[in-house]
Amino acid sequence: MDRQLLQDQIQVTKHASHRMSTRSIREWQVEQVLAYGRRCHNRKAIIYAVGRNEIRQNGRFLEPCAGIHIICSSQEGNIITVYRNNKLSSLRR
Repeated sequence: MDRQLLQDQIQVTKHASHRMSTRSIREWQVEQVLAYGRRCHNRKAIIYAVGRNEIRQNGRFLEPCAGIHIICSSQEGNIITVYRNNKLSSLRR
């Protein structure tokens, strides 16, 4: 069964939930990335990510979220997977 994120009513798949636990990414970090991260449309997915620019613009409270990427399906908006990668050069604004 898929989980729902607290406030946004976004479905978190089993795969994403497992990846969050193995990669020590907390639910509050996912919520912060969805709220403050850059958004990039890529093929049939939406990618949210937090980098140095987002931390500089929004505040240091985002530092624990630096490098977190969230892949969501573009149709349903479900979170497919979550990972860390500090290289944001492949994402376009």
